[in-house]
Amino acid sequence: MVWLIRFTLLFCLCIMKMSALNFFPEKFEIAERHASITLTCRTDKDVITWRREDANTIENISQSEFEILSGRNLTVIDLQEDLTGNYTCWSDSGLEDYTYLLLDKSKETTAFNINCTAETFSCTEKIKCAWTINDFTDEFAFRLRNTRDNGDWVSQPVDGVFFLQHSTNSYSEESERMLITGEAASTCCYMKTEQSFYLRDIIKPANPNISICTIKNEGSDNQIVELEVEPPSTWPQPHSFFPLKHQIEYEIRHDGKLKTKEWEEGSKFKVRGSITKLRGRCRDLLLLSQWSEWSEWKNVN
Repeated sequence: MVWLIRFTLLFCLCIMKMSALNFFPEKFEIAERHASITLTCRTDKDVITWRREDANTIENISQSEFEILSGRNLTVIDLQEDLTGNYTCWSDSGLEDYTYLLLDKSKETTAFNINCTAETFSCTEKIKCAWTINDFTDEFAFRLRNTRDNGDWVSQPVDGVFFLQHSTNSYSEESERMLITGEAASTCCYMKTEQSFYLRDIIKPANPNISICTIKNEGSDNQIVELEVEPPSTWPQPHSFFPLKHQIEYEIRHDGKLKTKEWEEGSKFKVRGSITKLRGRCRDLLLLSQWSEWSEWKNVN
């Protein structure tokens, strides 16, 4: 029964079409261009056959100048893209083992980076990270981890965003920079990058909660709209210890022009003049963090 489960798992991994690697392989080896690397078939069988699957073909491997067979080992010489792919070893009983051999292009390109933001200092909320690659047309599988806190790999993004846990204490000085490690793998290639920062440098609050308290002289040029703006629910407390700066954008009724106003103290604010709609955003007052996204437009009527 154990043998059947192992065989099924290996078989599913190996028949996965190499034309689009949509998962991060559990077993892989990487090497830089022109390097040599030895792959080992994990089996107790003495007679095995090696095969290589790339994006287009599956072929049996025989002794050559660039692929040297020795027992259960296969040594690949002068690695290039045409020697990458999923290497499988087979016995008379069937599939025994597999290894993805990928060309390490981490030093060959700088057109990929990790962008992270955090809505709060609290460790109860996760960091949101996205990874972009500009130079390549291949489809990549990605995974990220918080290396500083020895976090687990996260390989399943939600709408392209990875959510990473952290252990930062929002009430004490952050002494150690966070280190986020990212890996990407395609049918032929591998890339790795790292980004280091303090949590305070990536703070971007969620948008604030805005409510209209009263409207005086409605519809006239002397209209006064009193607003109450509350911090987002994810923002740490007490709010007096983590103050926010607010900005309101509103539309003038007569000509459709947009104007903005900012304030730093108190949750209530008055907007004078005839306006049709408004929205708000906030940022950390002390750190001058990124502005939050704008809230939804709220009609004034």
